[in-house]
Amino acid sequence: MFFLRQQWQRVVNVSSEVDLTFLLLRVFSLAGGIAWLLLAPLSQGEKAFLVKALIYFSVYSVLCYLVIFFRPGLLKKVYLASLFLDIIFLSNLVHAETNFESSFFLGYYLLISLHTIYFGLRFGLLVALFSAVCYAISIFPMITYIEWTDLAMRIGFLFFIAVPVGLLTEKVKRDKDKVENFNKTLETQVGQRTKKIGSLLGQERYLREILSTVAHINQLLITSPNVDSLLESSCARFVHHGHYYDFCWIGLLENGKIQTIHTSDITGMPLAAPPYDVFDADALFYRSTTAQCIRDNKTVIRENTPKTPDLTPWYDHEVMKGFQAVISLPLRAHQSAPPLGALTIYTWRKEGFEPEEKEMLDELAGDIGFAIDSYRQRESVTKLTAERTANYEETIFSFVDMIEQRDTYTAGHTQRVAQYCEMVARKMGFDLVQRKNIYKASILHDIGKIATPDSVLLKPGKLTSLDYDLIKLHPFAGYVMLSNIEMYKELAVIILHHHERHDGKGYPDGLLGDDIPPLSRIMVVCDAFDAMTTNRVYKSRKEIPEALAELQALSGSQFHPEVVKVAVKVLADVKIATTINQLPVNNLEKKRFSYFFNDMLTGLYNEDYLKIILNNLDLNQYKCLRMVHLLNVPEYNKRHGWANGNLLLKEFAVELQASFPESLIFRAYGNDFAIMSKEHLAVDSKAFNAFRCCIIDTGIEFETHHLDLTAGKEYTIDKLEKLEIKAMDSLLANN
Repeated sequence: MFFLRQQWQRVVNVSSEVDLTFLLLRVFSLAGGIAWLLLAPLSQGEKAFLVKALIYFSVYSVLCYLVIFFRPGLLKKVYLASLFLDIIFLSNLVHAETNFESSFFLGYYLLISLHTIYFGLRFGLLVALFSAVCYAISIFPMITYIEWTDLAMRIGFLFFIAVPVGLLTEKVKRDKDKVENFNKTLETQVGQRTKKIGSLLGQERYLREILSTVAHINQLLITSPNVDSLLESSCARFVHHGHYYDFCWIGLLENGKIQTIHTSDITGMPLAAPPYDVFDADALFYRSTTAQCIRDNKTVIRENTPKTPDLTPWYDHEVMKGFQAVISLPLRAHQSAPPLGALTIYTWRKEGFEPEEKEMLDELAGDIGFAIDSYRQRESVTKLTAERTANYEETIFSFVDMIEQRDTYTAGHTQRVAQYCEMVARKMGFDLVQRKNIYKASILHDIGKIATPDSVLLKPGKLTSLDYDLIKLHPFAGYVMLSNIEMYKELAVIILHHHERHDGKGYPDGLLGDDIPPLSRIMVVCDAFDAMTTNRVYKSRKEIPEALAELQALSGSQFHPEVVKVAVKVLADVKIATTINQLPVNNLEKKRFSYFFNDMLTGLYNEDYLKIILNNLDLNQYKCLRMVHLLNVPEYNKRHGWANGNLLLKEFAVELQASFPESLIFRAYGNDFAIMSKEHLAVDSKAFNAFRCCIIDTGIEFETHHLDLTAGKEYTIDKLEKLEIKAMDSLLANN
């Protein structure tokens, strides 16, 4: 027993708080692993792997501490060996996980932090490098599924942690060495100057008070939320620590003048209001210690004598009577940097400032200057981040505008879907943040269509299988555009899955049931509801009750049942304009539309577009249809050739457009033309003779037929000898 107690004492003598941290970390890691084994839902394979891992970890941990117990002198070497084993152990855990999102890799950060604190910066960087290599090897099987930015960020943070922790450790060690050296110097002086022991002890107590002040203010550098709080608290700490500092102030420089001041006097403002010009030789302040300190970029100490009066701009000079000396120290980001301002301290101590005191204040002023610069850089970064965020928003919504410019139907569609989604999400109990997210995501949900070709996006007819495959790419395209922007990552996931189906037959990932993100499930339903209740070129809109019935019919297959249950209640009372359609409303859209319905020879609309207009009379308000059939065209072609025949048809089309500029003009089935107008055209054969210049003396004649169009009726197009358009009800009556 005596041997064990003696051996334990040897271990305690060579150990520190960090060694205890290493031990506790191992105990907590083992306990956490056992708890995970007992409580977590693991497969048999995972349990077997975890048991082996815990046994391996326990065995080599016990062996390490047995070596430390019997050979305390090998403490650091054992830590080096255990570090190697820990990293190998951790890398195996990471490798065993098939998910890149596993949190095991956080263990690297902990190992790097602890060993950097214990061994210093250089060793910490070596640990970071070794950890990075092991981590890269461990996740190599998953490398094709990993975003390189994520991997670079994780590996970069290994070194990012080592550097500040190492620098802080080195600084603490330096400060500790300085304090120890300082104490040794004091002890030596006390021993050598026994006759002055009383004064030396008093000096030591004084300097320790200063050191305590420095330590407290160094703590403020870490805990203060902003520059103003730091400087005000620092000034207050200087005068509330029981030594001879009764007043101090900090002035910040801007454009050659001290524009901002902070003082230790919280009851009033003994200093005159700034600015104080540092470089104006005609001003009294120019000869103050503060101004001189800033101009010369060095510490200035001055005793208070009649020959060297204080020239600080006070409200009342009587307030500062009796101080013995003043010290002004430049505040700099680093030793060779220009001053950001100055720290000025007044002492009532008879002996003034001690040399050691000056050194401590010099170092403290450097730390305060570094902190000021850091806060300003942080504010600058925050401002730049805000500007970048604003730029991102402007860019993203510019893309949305581009899509809406290409397809005006999309503009109203996204706004309606956003409104429906917000209503359903509110009813389902989602909080304000989530409701805002789904609203924004709905506005952006079709942003991926910017990558969809115009020939598909603007195609007003039914899509081919190839067209549909291209359209199906737009959720992923939108996700790629938004997921790399921090503020849009959550929205990107919602958008990615807004075409998934509850039965797993959707796209792009074929997610099933509850695997679809909750907000995406809502968007799936609302997107479909809007498509059902608005007119398309080849598909008339459904009435709201009919659309809600279809949602219920598809509940459990295409749509999530819980969402449908809420949606049929919330959307039952929405108001939808019956005029929403895909027909062009301005000249630009008409030009785009004509791309799909253009007669290649004449440039007029073709018969497909004529069918669309006839089937949407309740929307387009066309009332009059004049059909024109050209006679004897085949005979003309035989005599003059097809090329001349085509030229004649082109000229005839030009004359039609010139004569009826407000009408829609179609060429249907070769020799037939149709003129459609919103008002009745009183046109007969004589009217057509007015523009017969292109067919005069050609032997070509024409016939015209007129039809009054009625909204709500259905019309059919037949081509026998000539173009025939009749209402469906009249055909039924004839039959």
